[in-house]
Amino acid sequence: MGIVKQLITTSGPLLAYMSAVPLLRMVPFWQRPAPPLLDGPVQRTVDFPAVQPPAEPYAWPRAQVLSGNPVQTATYIYTSPDSLFAAGIWTCEVGKFRIDFGRAEFIQILEGVVIVTDAEGASRTYRAGDAFVTPKGFSGTWDVIEPIKKHFTWYGSGE
Repeated sequence: MGIVKQLITTSGPLLAYMSAVPLLRMVPFWQRPAPPLLDGPVQRTVDFPAVQPPAEPYAWPRAQVLSGNPVQTATYIYTSPDSLFAAGIWTCEVGKFRIDFGRAEFIQILEGVVIVTDAEGASRTYRAGDAFVTPKGFSGTWDVIEPIKKHFTWYGSGE
């Protein structure tokens, strides 16, 4: 008899809840249909290659080089049709240079060591495996201690 009394006592709130909430809302996958596929041309993912494709080295402007010879390469893996978003691989040899970011950039260090110092003198050291964002308008220096390789994505017009 105690079990029957327990069932009657505890089932009241449960039955009240079930009558107040439609059954379809209790089961998440019944709530709504899957969203339609986007219209337009087929879009595919873009993979970063395991080995960086050949890239032409270029020199940092001498007026911005503070020490060393920070020769760089950049390989763009993807650029959006409106040219506001890009992703790629960048390398740089040992050296220190002044830099001003005209767009926001996400950076993941793959190899090497760099010390990034902002205009106020605050610095951070980044190594392989570290990731960070440099906001549009950042001014400071990059001091490449060991040759660096990074994945990057940037957004903005660069103005």
